[in-house]
Amino acid sequence: MRHHRQGRSQEGSKRSKTGPLTPPAMRAALRRGGPFGALESAELDQIVESANAREFIRRKPLFIEGATASDLFVLASGRVRVVRGHDGDRLLTVAYRVAGDLVGETALADGRTYRTSASATEPVVAVAVPMRVVRRLLREHAGFADRMMRLMVERRLDAEGRIESLLSRSVESRVSEFLIDASQRHGVPDPRGLLIAVRYTHQEIADYVGSTRETVTLSLGELKRRKLIVTDHRRIVITKLGALEKLV
Repeated sequence: MRHHRQGRSQEGSKRSKTGPLTPPAMRAALRRGGPFGALESAELDQIVESANAREFIRRKPLFIEGATASDLFVLASGRVRVVRGHDGDRLLTVAYRVAGDLVGETALADGRTYRTSASATEPVVAVAVPMRVVRRLLREHAGFADRMMRLMVERRLDAEGRIESLLSRSVESRVSEFLIDASQRHGVPDPRGLLIAVRYTHQEIADYVGSTRETVTLSLGELKRRKLIVTDHRRIVITKLGALEKLV
């Protein structure tokens, strides 16, 4: 049975207009945030007036599945884990979001409640835009609405691709795909290959690929043995991208 948990989405956060982010920094964060990039400077200024900058410490929720949807969040810094699941159920990691990403957009489906939960995996600063403002932009700003629609379609296709992967491919293949995707999002050139700049724990990878931490550790060990990856202070360097891609 679904238990709708009503709560304040800002639980575990600090609200500030001028603390974690100045108004110019809030505008810059919004401009990076996908659909908000379609707005002109004056329109962004209006959004900043109604928005709030919030800080979340590690493991604190931005919002909880089933809670009343009050805000859409644009991440300015840090990393967020988005999950689905209910009381007593195993949580399914939907995605990890980083600076420039939106979280909370699934609430736009019914305009009332969050369809997922999101929590900080490290200290996070985010711009919280009231849902009423987002809904107004969807009605009145064609460019914003078009970008939001494309974002939601892309995320839906990503989710469908993950479901297909979970049903039809080995853990090694899914781990390899995770590493390739992470390198595309966060990869930086390195003398050894391509460094994934974001640190992912084995448990985080396991939650994402639908496996156990022990199995993921074995898979990563095998990739290291075959010299496809190396590790560097909990970060992963892909040394042979082409060979890794053949496992997907």
